[in-house]
Amino acid sequence: MASQMNIRLLTLALVSLATQPLVVLAQNEGLEEVVVTARKKSEDLLQTPLAVSVMSGEDIDVRGIVSLTDLANNTPGFQITSVNSGRNDRSFQQISLRGMTPSRTTSTLTATFIDGVPVSSANAVNSVNSPARVEILKGPQSAYFGRNAFAGAINVVTKEPGSEFGGDVSISAGSRSSHDFEGSIEGPLFSDMFGFRLTARSWEKDGSYDNLAVPGQTLGDQSSDVFSLTLTAKPTEKLNIKLFGMLSKDDDGPSPEAMASAFELRNNNGALNIPFNTGSTAGTVIVPSLANCTPNGSRPWICGAVPLLPAGFGPGQNSANTAALSASLASGGRRIISASDGVKGYGLVGEFRHAHLTVDWQIGDSGFTLSSLTGLNEYFVSEVDDLDNWDGSGINNPFPNGTTTFWSFPFLVEREERDFSQELRLSFDRDGPFSGLIGYSYLKTSAWSDLVNLFNEITVGVPIAARGATSVTAPPKAKTNSVFFGASFDVSDKLTLSFEGRQQRDEVESYTGATTLNVSAAAEAQYGVPAGSYAPFSPLVSRTFDNFLPRFIVDYQFHDDLMGYVSWSKGVNVPLLSFNTNFLVLGSPEVLAEAARLGLSVYMEPEKITNVELGLKGKFADGRISAALAIYRAKWADQQNSRTGFVVDGNGVPQIVSGVANTGEVIADGIELDMLAKASDHVTVQFAAAMNNSDIQSFEDPLVSGLTGQVGADFEGHKMPLAPKISANVGVQYDSDVAAWSDGSWFARADVSYKDKQFIDASNITWIRPRTQVNLRAGIKRGPLSVDAYVQNLFDDDGYVSAFSNSLLTPDFSLTAGGAGYVNLALPELRTYGVKIGYKF
Repeated sequence: MASQMNIRLLTLALVSLATQPLVVLAQNEGLEEVVVTARKKSEDLLQTPLAVSVMSGEDIDVRGIVSLTDLANNTPGFQITSVNSGRNDRSFQQISLRGMTPSRTTSTLTATFIDGVPVSSANAVNSVNSPARVEILKGPQSAYFGRNAFAGAINVVTKEPGSEFGGDVSISAGSRSSHDFEGSIEGPLFSDMFGFRLTARSWEKDGSYDNLAVPGQTLGDQSSDVFSLTLTAKPTEKLNIKLFGMLSKDDDGPSPEAMASAFELRNNNGALNIPFNTGSTAGTVIVPSLANCTPNGSRPWICGAVPLLPAGFGPGQNSANTAALSASLASGGRRIISASDGVKGYGLVGEFRHAHLTVDWQIGDSGFTLSSLTGLNEYFVSEVDDLDNWDGSGINNPFPNGTTTFWSFPFLVEREERDFSQELRLSFDRDGPFSGLIGYSYLKTSAWSDLVNLFNEITVGVPIAARGATSVTAPPKAKTNSVFFGASFDVSDKLTLSFEGRQQRDEVESYTGATTLNVSAAAEAQYGVPAGSYAPFSPLVSRTFDNFLPRFIVDYQFHDDLMGYVSWSKGVNVPLLSFNTNFLVLGSPEVLAEAARLGLSVYMEPEKITNVELGLKGKFADGRISAALAIYRAKWADQQNSRTGFVVDGNGVPQIVSGVANTGEVIADGIELDMLAKASDHVTVQFAAAMNNSDIQSFEDPLVSGLTGQVGADFEGHKMPLAPKISANVGVQYDSDVAAWSDGSWFARADVSYKDKQFIDASNITWIRPRTQVNLRAGIKRGPLSVDAYVQNLFDDDGYVSAFSNSLLTPDFSLTAGGAGYVNLALPELRTYGVKIGYKF
């Protein structure tokens, strides 16, 4: 009821704004037109009947945005989750739009593109140097963008080379040894028919947190080198060709993560290691915390807001590199990334290669344009993490054959993704009542992953040979063939009808890993996979999914400066990992029994969404204010939810049993408002806000139920995890000339972002507090030279960015099988300040 009232009030407010006289602002020039390509053609943002947020390259610079997390902080309804995998680093960054948070690390609900060409990893958004703009399309975009555009899409538009030779260079330096060099050069090549643009960037920074377990080490160190080249050709006025290539390399230290525990843990000498409740000091002691609660009467759980880290007790990770770790990583037989290219110790290395070719040919004066988009992506990441996420140096190693004297749980994660895409489309537009397009797209994707339990080798002391040649998991592959179309017809000068759709076929395959897989008769009876021996890297299971994905839009031009629209659309998410094969690979009777307890099956159905959206867009006050309002309601069906269990197999080795099941349904609704005002010749105000509400209709997870006692209908009405209900941004900028200089100017800017509290799971018992971040920036410019000073996170807000419930890994694994016990926490970047000097030529 409250959300419906908010929708009505906000709708009335904007309609009132559009139909009643406005307070006259100081005389100044109107706002510039913003062009987007949300429907595969160039359109005025305020005439595009979709919810689209746009950030120009200038906005990105002046707001100091250098990462995907920064982009999310400045965009209401846009969230980054990075700890569902038990670690908080650039190996895993999931995008959540409109509160639609993927429930597992292998699922992507928001698609990413560069110049309309799909890219394999959301990290690609980080890699593009000084883009022309970033378009954030909200709501299902499946009709035009296909696979994984379930909750929306992000399209990074690169800059075209200029017609004159020129470039720019900048260097910045700041706190925590941060430095950033960026440069570009562009211009005509050989003749005016050809152009080039070359960019380079190299940046590095130390982390915000001291690692209490490794003196002198900080958590959150990051560095990247990025290079890109754009070549354009325009042999005739009607033929445009663009080739774009990019190489990005990341090299990070241990990630900025911490944990809050529902248990107390003491070292062998009795010293408090993980605090909460005073207990015995005899040996390794774990006791429930009386400060928390036991909702199910058996296992402690952190209830309410996750507390801030107590002084002197975190974060701490045993992430000092050792000879044993180096030797293990050097024996690359178990790795999908070569030992020379992969990570050498705790931390992360990654590499992203991308290339695409776009061709647009206007066929005479017919109004037809033939377009081709060809894309290629290669991405790998290699990372070692202390998975238990606490300092075990004071706990004796109970395994006598281990190479360490203390407790630790090192874990290697590697992933390699490759994809190829091709799109052909024919569009028609002669400025008449009808316009449209028809096209075909093809996408081929494969992904290799490697989860190496280095704990077995280093802490337990199991020889390499006893673990087999490799632990590479099954590499899934997918082919997607689609035919899509779009048609718009102007019924009158004011009314336009649009019908868009995509017929999509996804063929998904799963393969065995690098060792022979033996499927038992018991597994066949339980899961339907034929019993027998499967050779390494051979087909295991496959399935084909056919879906038609439509979108209808009706838009009405109330007057020249006000447009309204209503749309109805459907979307589908067919993950690359559409099968559960983890328990078949592990294979032991104990693992199969745990999989049965978790209710896992091999096959999953795709997730589906139906979305209804109403919107208003317009300009007011003689073009000095622009505003866009969107109201939506979506039904998310066949939601895929992760299920995880822990068992000790017959050899005494702990195993993680995981899978996914279609056990959820969610109703999501919300309101989104974007406004930009030129308040005077000197002052610009930007405001954006979103209320993204989610109501769980059905949900099942044995882990959450076992800990909280909530089952079935108990979850109804609860909110989605890691999805702030309210988020908002305000930016105010003042620009002025420097009176003493004929070519001088200066600016000052403040940005405030707010994210509401976030529940960590569907029980809604535990949450992380709201965050408010304030950023300041000011600069002066004279001719080609500019100097900026900045402060990010001015008030040092240390609220957690995201969180995930996990299991406390202890030497006797007594708390592992029951799940949870602690909350894995993504720590924010603390206050950062610095100076940037730039020069354009």
